[in-house]
Amino acid sequence: MPLRLAVIDSNYPKQEHQGLGASWLRWELGRANIREYPATLADTLLVTVSSQQGIADVKRELRRLNLNCKRVILGGGGCYAPAVFDNMIDVACVGEGQRFVRTLLGDGYGLATQLPESWVPGETRPVIPADEFPWDVPPLNHPDGTVRVFGSRGCKYRCLFCQTGWEASYRTNPDPGRLQNQIDNLERQKCRIAVVTNDAAEESVVFSGQQEFLSVRLQNLRRLMPLTRQQVKSVRIGVEGISERLRIAVAKPVPNDELLNLTFQVLANGVGVRWFFIPGLPGEIDDDYEDLRYLVRELHRLPKGCVMMNFHSFIPQPATPLGVLPLVDDYWERFDEFRRWFFHGPGFTRRVQIIAPNKYPSRLRRSMESMAATETELRRGWWEHDNPNWRVQYLAPPAKLRQVAQIYARRVGLDA
Repeated sequence: MPLRLAVIDSNYPKQEHQGLGASWLRWELGRANIREYPATLADTLLVTVSSQQGIADVKRELRRLNLNCKRVILGGGGCYAPAVFDNMIDVACVGEGQRFVRTLLGDGYGLATQLPESWVPGETRPVIPADEFPWDVPPLNHPDGTVRVFGSRGCKYRCLFCQTGWEASYRTNPDPGRLQNQIDNLERQKCRIAVVTNDAAEESVVFSGQQEFLSVRLQNLRRLMPLTRQQVKSVRIGVEGISERLRIAVAKPVPNDELLNLTFQVLANGVGVRWFFIPGLPGEIDDDYEDLRYLVRELHRLPKGCVMMNFHSFIPQPATPLGVLPLVDDYWERFDEFRRWFFHGPGFTRRVQIIAPNKYPSRLRRSMESMAATETELRRGWWEHDNPNWRVQYLAPPAKLRQVAQIYARRVGLDA
């Protein structure tokens, strides 16, 4: 008997919004000429979730629809660390969903659950993330109003904190000519375009035409200069560590003066700039914030424009070396002192806007979800214990993650 499938997008509480994962699933159903059923009539739910922190959204959708008796198949970015979802799903597709979904639609649920990328709660077999992306998918509409096309998957740089670089291999679109044609056609339709890639300044994914935004690594941004508004409206730079010292330690060196120089050039051409920082990296100390104050003081010299400084507190991720280290609460006091210096002291300038990180309670909750762990386990770390997500075969096995974590700990002056 054919499955009666429904697509549930847990990422958006408003049902009229449809994320990329749900859009792609519906495209696959149409491609296979398979009907999508309303959730109340379906026997199998295809649920999408973008991160482990989406667990509350998955619970909300299942509770809203009163569908606890249905078979639940979970997919999306959150399934690279699927252990936290164990008590609410039948199977998770880890990695790219092309083979899993096409097997499910063509050969049935049983064979789909036997694939290497299928995480079935209670099993102990290794799970190998799938890397076969459906590059033939058409441009997809995102709820933010942009049209997304796909330039690459994964990241080749492996910054020590970043799940993306350690969970799966880096792959670029195998048909850049087709991708450029898609961009050209969308431009003619006056669409707002965003190329999905972890680093839009990477040489293999640079395309002509204006994009809404580019997320870039500073070293790769050099090759795009001079960058103009005809190419992009805003640039997002992952600075990450509060100081040069921490950036070197996490394998993402960003010199303060080069960051400032390129930022001044980009803003002068009418392109917006956002900097992203991670307060709370293991080994952070008070002196690291002197680098941050230096950056702000230098931005006082901007003749026009404004730099948005986004702070996202460090969240351990199971595929990464820094996920091994014990979670320590010591960043908020430093950030709060910096914030007082900025808003109530000599640091203030209208050339900078600051978005604060999470405080300790919400950071702890997100970390517990990310690592599928208790607070006690997070405070202990994973030097001698295995994380439940490590049944997934990430790019580095646990022994390698621990080895790299030890090197990092020595670099930043921690006892490991």
